[in-house]
Amino acid sequence: MVRSAELEKESVVVDELISIDREPQRCECDHGDETAYAPCGRKAKWRVTIDCVCGEGHPRRVEILCSRCLRTARQEFGREAITARRL
Repeated sequence: MVRSAELEKESVVVDELISIDREPQRCECDHGDETAYAPCGRKAKWRVTIDCVCGEGHPRRVEILCSRCLRTARQEFGREAITARRL
């Protein structure tokens, strides 16, 4: 009886994950000011890896972006620092 309760709980968790994946992903690019995060919200099409360009050796960042924000990121960081893959 305990085992069936555990399986039922796992089933609910998996169902919640599936429903999350069915919705279109939204762009995560921050359009807010310094005090608050305000995501872009357009439909995301790209999984983008951004390498550190400041020279201090920061780790890569991964962001989910729309085409417009990807273009802006390429202008800001340079084409060499960005790897983009379609979602």
